[in-house]
Parts: sequence; C-alpha cells; structure tokens
Amino acid sequence: MDKKTFTIYDIAEATNVSPATVSRVLNGNYPVSKKTKEKVLAKIQEYNFQPNSIARSLSKKETKMIGLILPDITNPFFSSFCMELEKYAQKKGYTIFLCNSMNDSKMESVYLKVLSERQVEGIIMMGGRINKSLTDAEEASEVQEVMKKIPILMVNGEMAGVDCYKVKSDELLGMKMIVEHLVEMGHKKIGLLGGKQGITSTDIKVEGFRQLLMENGLVYHPEWHIYSGFSVGSGQKAMNKLLGNKAMPTAIICINDMIASGALVACNHQNIDPKKFAFVGYDDSFVADILTPSLTSINHDYEKLGTVALDLIINAKNEQEAPEVTKEVTIEPFLTKRNSTDW
Repeated sequence: MDKKTFTIYDIAEATNVSPATVSRVLNGNYPVSKKTKEKVLAKIQEYNFQPNSIARSLSKKETKMIGLILPDITNPFFSSFCMELEKYAQKKGYTIFLCNSMNDSKMESVYLKVLSERQVEGIIMMGGRINKSLTDAEEASEVQEVMKKIPILMVNGEMAGVDCYKVKSDELLGMKMIVEHLVEMGHKKIGLLGGKQGITSTDIKVEGFRQLLMENGLVYHPEWHIYSGFSVGSGQKAMNKLLGNKAMPTAIICINDMIASGALVACNHQNIDPKKFAFVGYDDSFVADILTPSLTSINHDYEKLGTVALDLIINAKNEQEAPEVTKEVTIEPFLTKRNSTDW
C-alpha cells in the first residue's frame, strides 16, 4: 500500500470489524475474541499503525504531562532539580514541559496560561514570584485562578494566601550544618556573600546565619556580610568588596556555588591564595566539584526533592478528595565536604 497515516477506521475496514473493536484491542479495556484480536493486531503490524497517544490521553483526560516553570535553567540549582525530576518522570510515564521565565513575571503569566491550554496534569513552580518575601496580590490571584483547574506545586517557595502543594529543602538546617562544620574546624570569624534581600531563599539563610553565630558565641560583622546577587560576576564583586576590609574573616559562606566560584576568581585576580579562607557554597552543583579547590557545599538531596515533588503533583487529583493528606513536605539536605574547608 502507499505510505499514508493510518487511522483505526483503516484498520477496521481492512479487518472487517468496527472501529470500536479496534479501539478495544488497542486499549485492552473490553474483552475481544482471540481470533479477532489476532487479526486486528496483525493488520496493525502490517500497516505499522501508531495510535495517536495525545488524542487518546485527552479522551481519558490524562495528558501525562507536567509543566515546570523556573526562572533560569542555566542556574545549577534549577537544572539539577530538573534533571532528577525528568528522570523520575520517565519512570512514571510522564513528560516534563519545561518553561524558562527568564526571571520575568510576565513570562510566568504567559506560561501559566500556555500550560493550562495544553491541559497539563499539574504545574511545578520554582523561583520568580514564589520566592518573593512579600507576595504580589495580583500574581497570587493569577495562580489561584489556575489552581481551580490544575493543581500547582511550589518548590522552595510559597505565596501568601495560596494553599497549594509545597516541597521544601530545609535551608535553615543547611545553614546550621555549614556553621557547625566551620566552628568544628576552629573558625570564629565568618562572613557571608551573595543573595538578595526580599528573596525568601536568601532571607532564610541570612536569618539563620545571624542566629547561629549568636548561638555559637560568635560575632556578626555587618562589613563581612555582602549582598550581591546569585551569579559568578556578583560573587566576584562581593569578594572584591570584602577584600577591601582591614580585618578579614577566616571562613566565607556563599549563598550558592556560583557566588563561591566568583569569589575564587576574585582571589585569583588579586593573587590571593584561596587557602587564606575556608569557602563553603550552597546547592552542591557540578560547579562545586570542578572548582579549585573543590568546594564544600550543601546538597538539597535533589533526587528526593524531585521524586517527592512529582509524586505529590501526579497524585493531587485523588488527594484533593482527602483533605487530611500531606500537602507540604520538607526535605533534609546534607553537607558534602571537599577541599575548600580542609585548612
């Protein structure tokens, strides 16, 4: 036969059965005689017939697609989470629809609309509007509107007044692990670089840092605490500013591994031996392993973060009927020790 796109109607006509019978053979949801089934399957193989999985899933109201909205896939934290989420999604028979908002709230709004139209079964949100310490009422209202049709899960974030599924890495515990490790290594003068005020992930770490210094009988030096951002460049600027001080810390905590990378670049440019400081990062991304010295860093337990997030969101429809189910899960991070704190 000439090459063409075959349908169940072509299979039905060629085997002299009804389209409904072909559909039953494909779906296996109704009994069909062995003889008829073998005849239909033989013709399907002959025609190399590929069922339209999208049409079938829509008819069942199951697209097997989960939307993921994040601000920047080049950020190692987001890409590490995305990789673990996608690996687990494949095992569960799901596809991840990735949307980069590029740190733009308007793009987040566009993607919320696009994902709703694509009839994804759930939406996972990271960064952007869900990481603002002060929730924007209009942005929250938009999320709530989408939630009327599709369950939403937030990773390491939340919005005031939005009751959705949440998975969080315990960032306060992560900071505690860092400070205790540095104190154990004999450090009493500790600085903190990077992040932005008004971003929850930064605010949690900063609050924990100051509290933990006090609990360990250490002094908080505001001149050693420098906000700068989250990129390599902002880490370099923060370290250059820190190096302008007369008195210096012996240990430096960085809001993420990119900041630590920039801080090491600044040391290199000023011909300062990085061993003058003990550096600790946060996120334990691939960057931590390739730096010289290799970077001690907090790992969010990405695998668990991804699997728990996916399980929550794909079970959300059933769980909505049982209000007593867990809607928020906190994951314990762990400290990966490397060369940057050996001295």
